[in-house]
Amino acid sequence: MIFLRKYKLIYFILIFTYVLVFFSPLSSRTSSGKLNITSYTKFLNKKFKKRKRISTKFIIIHTSEAGKISTLRTLSGGKRVGRRRTKGGHANYTILRNGKIYRILDHKYRADHTGLSMWNGINDLSSHSIGIELVGYHYGTITFDQYKSLTPLLKELQVIYKIPDKNILTHSQVSYGKPNLWFKRNHRGRKRCALNFNRSRAGLDDRWTYDPDVRAKRLTSDFQTRKIFYSKYSNKMVRISPEKKEKILQEEQLMEKRNEEVVLSSNIISSDNTAWNIAGDDYNDPETIYILPGGKKVRGDKAGSTIGWGNIPRGTQVILNQPETIEEATGPVLTITGNFTAWSYAGKEYKKRSTFYILPNGRIKDGTKIKDWDSLPSGVRMIIGYNGPYLLGATRGKTAWGIAGKQYNKKDTIYYIPGNGVITGDKMVSFNDLPKNSKIFLKR
Repeated sequence: MIFLRKYKLIYFILIFTYVLVFFSPLSSRTSSGKLNITSYTKFLNKKFKKRKRISTKFIIIHTSEAGKISTLRTLSGGKRVGRRRTKGGHANYTILRNGKIYRILDHKYRADHTGLSMWNGINDLSSHSIGIELVGYHYGTITFDQYKSLTPLLKELQVIYKIPDKNILTHSQVSYGKPNLWFKRNHRGRKRCALNFNRSRAGLDDRWTYDPDVRAKRLTSDFQTRKIFYSKYSNKMVRISPEKKEKILQEEQLMEKRNEEVVLSSNIISSDNTAWNIAGDDYNDPETIYILPGGKKVRGDKAGSTIGWGNIPRGTQVILNQPETIEEATGPVLTITGNFTAWSYAGKEYKKRSTFYILPNGRIKDGTKIKDWDSLPSGVRMIIGYNGPYLLGATRGKTAWGIAGKQYNKKDTIYYIPGNGVITGDKMVSFNDLPKNSKIFLKR
């Protein structure tokens, strides 16, 4: 009898453990394997007050428009908005480019992540949704590792809160703005977050094929969000059958590849790509920076008065979420910090062979050689659109003049000198007796 009681107790413990591990909300186990979530809640702003949502009907996907360090700091601690500072708690989760998931705020609490928002007549989506931030930019690419982590996270949350696929939306879909320079009425398009989100890659089937608030005339339509999210569908809700899922995925992958080649996927201003197309309602925000073709930087709140919105030159680069205290590097040699990332400087050129990164230890890598972008340390120097590096030497043909010709002492010609780092040609003191392993980069 003692023997049987002993094994009954062991059996009960095993069953209890199984239930805890496999059925507890957001356990480390999912249908796709393990979900490893790192808690970041201890860094939450102490002024942030935790409170539960009114309801949980939606999950909202964001792109952070910043790098890892800036994203984590802003989501947990807050940011400046005009003259005030927010209290943080701006997402429940964030996913780095390498797929690592951070919990900013427990999923049962309301995160302040959507601001002025509406969907199907429901206002203030922060009070009705969970927020997930993907580190990166809406004009960039959401990585394979991010989708790999996002998919099981979504499935877990959907099971807990009974959220259908169609109610997983992007911030760009649900945000709206008040009348401004481009719109006379309340309008869609205030935020550009996650314009590049691919639903099929996240394992989602069902979707909205129209904007219910635009259809009901509560809001004015925005051309860019309409084109990206709804233009290829009919005016009714549809369920994508499993048979069509693979075909839809292939079509979206092809469309995504084509979008990388068109101007609307870029953060560079052109005749077709305006400040509004890129930044939305943040076009005149003090934390939006316009980098003019000559390298001059102008804050969004000063651009209208100093340049004029109709006079911003083509080729101007737009970078979002840049704190006003940041040390702003000037080209052609750029400095990566927690705020100015490879993506914010180079856009889709960031991982090409013609983009070079000079690491603090002196190692030089082109964009094809870097794998872990989230761990790229601050202080890395970066040049975009170059050939090289060419090793300099004392022999004829390997001197600065022999390699660069008349461009040897120009600003666009870059030298790497061991012990002195990266120097532009116009700042070089001497081109003779250069240290061993000195290198030169030439503008393409």
